[in-house]
Amino acid sequence: MTEVVPLIQNLRGGGNINLLLQGPAGCGKTTLARKIARGVEERYGYQSPLSNGKIHVSFLEDYRVNIIDEIHDLKHFESIYPFMDSGIKTFIFSTTEYGVCPDPFLTRCVRLTFEPYSSHELAEIVRKYAHRRGLIFDNIGIYYLFANSSRGSPRLVKQRYDRVKMMLNYYKYPKTKKYVVSILNQLGIYNLGYTREDFRYLTLLNKLNTSSLNNISRALKIDRNTIIKEIEPWLIENRCIEITSRGRKFIQWPFIQKELPLFEKKH
Repeated sequence: MTEVVPLIQNLRGGGNINLLLQGPAGCGKTTLARKIARGVEERYGYQSPLSNGKIHVSFLEDYRVNIIDEIHDLKHFESIYPFMDSGIKTFIFSTTEYGVCPDPFLTRCVRLTFEPYSSHELAEIVRKYAHRRGLIFDNIGIYYLFANSSRGSPRLVKQRYDRVKMMLNYYKYPKTKKYVVSILNQLGIYNLGYTREDFRYLTLLNKLNTSSLNNISRALKIDRNTIIKEIEPWLIENRCIEITSRGRKFIQWPFIQKELPLFEKKH
């Protein structure tokens, strides 16, 4: 993002801005927010909306620079408008949601959007990460296996690698594609990054056709936040489900089947 360095310099010089970072989970929004904040002030505020949708408004007065993560969870945006309009505060917001925040909030922000990572970019990220973590694969295609199982997320691609590394080391398996695929499948990770939890969700919703989030959470014994932030975004993006006024609605199965092993995309 070419604006970052000029942005930090402007803020150091006394400028103020309300910045909104938009992008999928794990793409580096919080890391960038902290980098910008540290580049401006040694001390800065950081918080996320509480479970009741509120934030500690008084906390905002203590810092010139404030980071508010998961801003889409805020219930009453009006509470922060006076601070955003003060001309003396800098806010860095982040969100994984698009079209959720109200227009009066969005018009007060400069938005930076994180584009999805390509398989090639993720493969390079995990290859460099592997060199730091001490388990290197000779076959470059294995890094693409990790990349193609990670839903476009740098955070997930590193998690996938770490879990496979632990299993390979413990069981002393060969560092081959066959064993990497086998371990990923044992961990409940399938083609294109679909997981065991995704298929449990889809199996239930296919049976019900439409259901509330609370019913799904109780039936699957998975907490609401995990469903909202980790399961549903991927299924919505791939047109497997949609959220309607009546609840979550089943649309279609992914074009792969859960029994199929993880496969490697052509590259």
